[in-house]
Amino acid sequence: MKKTALALPLLLGAGALPAAALAAAPDTVTTVTGVGLASPMNVNSLLPVVNNDSVGNFQAVQQLYRPLIWLSTDLKIDWTDSIAQSIKVSDDRTVFTVTLKDWKWSDGKPVTAADAAYGFKMIKDFGPRYQNTGIGGIPGIVKSFDVIDAHTFRMVLKHPVNTTWFELNGLSQITPAPAFAWKQYSIDYLYNHQTDPALVQVVDGPYKLAKFAQGREMAFVPNPAYSGHPPSIKHFVFKMVTSADAAFAALKTGDIQIGNVPPSLYNARRLVAHLKSMQTQGGFSFEYLPINFSNPKVAFFRDLKVRQALEYAMDQQLIIKTVMHGIGIPGFSPVPAAPETYLSPEMKALIAHPGKMYQPAKAKKLLDEAGWKIGPDGIRVKDGKKLEFSFIVPSGTAWRLATAQVLKQEWQAIGVEMHIRQMTFNQEIATLESHKGWDMAIIGWTYSPDYYPSGGGLFNTGGGTNYGLYSDPKMDKLIEATMQAKGLKTLYAYENYAAAQLPVLYIPQPGYLVKYDSRLNGMNRFYNPVGFMATEYLSYHSAH
Repeated sequence: MKKTALALPLLLGAGALPAAALAAAPDTVTTVTGVGLASPMNVNSLLPVVNNDSVGNFQAVQQLYRPLIWLSTDLKIDWTDSIAQSIKVSDDRTVFTVTLKDWKWSDGKPVTAADAAYGFKMIKDFGPRYQNTGIGGIPGIVKSFDVIDAHTFRMVLKHPVNTTWFELNGLSQITPAPAFAWKQYSIDYLYNHQTDPALVQVVDGPYKLAKFAQGREMAFVPNPAYSGHPPSIKHFVFKMVTSADAAFAALKTGDIQIGNVPPSLYNARRLVAHLKSMQTQGGFSFEYLPINFSNPKVAFFRDLKVRQALEYAMDQQLIIKTVMHGIGIPGFSPVPAAPETYLSPEMKALIAHPGKMYQPAKAKKLLDEAGWKIGPDGIRVKDGKKLEFSFIVPSGTAWRLATAQVLKQEWQAIGVEMHIRQMTFNQEIATLESHKGWDMAIIGWTYSPDYYPSGGGLFNTGGGTNYGLYSDPKMDKLIEATMQAKGLKTLYAYENYAAAQLPVLYIPQPGYLVKYDSRLNGMNRFYNPVGFMATEYLSYHSAH
């Protein structure tokens, strides 16, 4: 269904301010989605659950509807900004009893446990269309969801779980929704009308919608009934651009007050030297090279020595220095290194000394041991077959292409030939999901809403995003243990095994240089590595 641009001026009293007036106001912040995380993208939904879970939609919807649990920058529950006041877990780790704070909707009605139950019902009703089905076991792991009283609900699970896993990956998906306003609508109606401002008259987030011109801009004004930290910025605006270059141009002219300097334009950062700087390590994510274990043409990937050789031949520090302009962090496992909340002691030690993993001489020795001998053209051969493969790079991501070109040279130096293939990102995903016609690729994985990086879906047999059809019974058991057993030991065991077995190859994670108006305060709360955007903490200070 084609969506039309709609405006909602009534929230501003006399009507929505024109863009020029908003830009000139000293109490206005205009920015783009994805700051510090990714390239900007459009917002095409106003509602929780039924949207496509893009970063843009995630951040926009959070201004209107706050999730049950808010995460801090170290990926732990931030009780100050959460609607939940406490979570009590039974001794057998199957019953989670959640108590809510005194929180209000914008019309003064209380946010209740029934609203949380309605938010969970939306997930169930949306069925397989829900983008995060299965993450944190939601909704299938839930045996019953009972409202105890206005402030309390209880979830009974079908089996014991790792409490941190379920709290961060399961409970985090619940967003209380205004049942009294939406219960008359079917889930299909909400899905088909997710851009209708009439549906978001009642909110519980820090802002109310002032204007929604799809594809152009989205403007907010403070929600005076907000129960959390009161917002200081009187007009918060998302400018809808989908190009990192266009966002940088808007940053230069002052059309936006917060934005990224994309890697491709890093050398032009002098043009915004008057703005303050903040460096991020991107999102809570990792970059990796999926390997097609099901493709008989590259059956040599099934040999661990070959995979190890390719990993040892990578100079990650060189990639960070030359491709990422020094703003990046090495990666040697599927658990991100920044923040290091869930990084094992072994991986912390390796990240601290990444040069230990760059051993081209060892890479050559491993290939020799695996029976691959240097041929007359410098490329290794075994049983008459060359050690060569194709490598998919999504077009439009200059840093990924540059990384691939560095890898091509490094692997050629140990006798391995790689052929770069470019295609659009959507084509890359479709190709990977088909499990056919590809050998290796470059892609990223962001943990959201699977904030506890347990590996489910990535490397377990039959996992939805296990593109290369990797299968290892020990890996399956380790992943299952991260979701069910107590403590972090099982997570450490999984990530160390994934680092050693290389179900994929790991490469550095790029960071971002964020530039912002020098008068702005609160950027340390505004940015969050998992995409949470706490706009209510932004404020302007007087110039001196």
